[in-house]
Amino acid sequence: MKFVLNVIVISVAVWIATLLPLDLVVTGGEAEWWTRVLAFLALGAVIALLNAIVKPVLSVLALPITILTLGLFALVINWFILWLTAWISEQVDFVNLSIGGFWQTLLAALVISIASALMGTLVGSRRD
Repeated sequence: MKFVLNVIVISVAVWIATLLPLDLVVTGGEAEWWTRVLAFLALGAVIALLNAIVKPVLSVLALPITILTLGLFALVINWFILWLTAWISEQVDFVNLSIGGFWQTLLAALVISIASALMGTLVGSRRD
């Protein structure tokens, strides 16, 4: 249940980030409204899986750099997760996440992180 709530929260955060002028575009699922929702849920599931599997490994490997930059390198790790999600979405036909340049994608990753953290505390998906 916790994973499903995380997927929904991250999907809404990605949707919020696509509304801002950050060159973050989700294509796919334009036939009906529910296919569009499924496209965002698929992206949310990919990001949630990458956050659960890849992000802890990257965080441990990048710990010295993160300490030197006083935690700012964690934004670069979030950028990489978003870039990896865009690459994975290019490999399937159902949904495609297009990202812009480095700085715009870094801001989009920050928006997604903040929005998912806020909604996660409101929904309670971060509880054990």
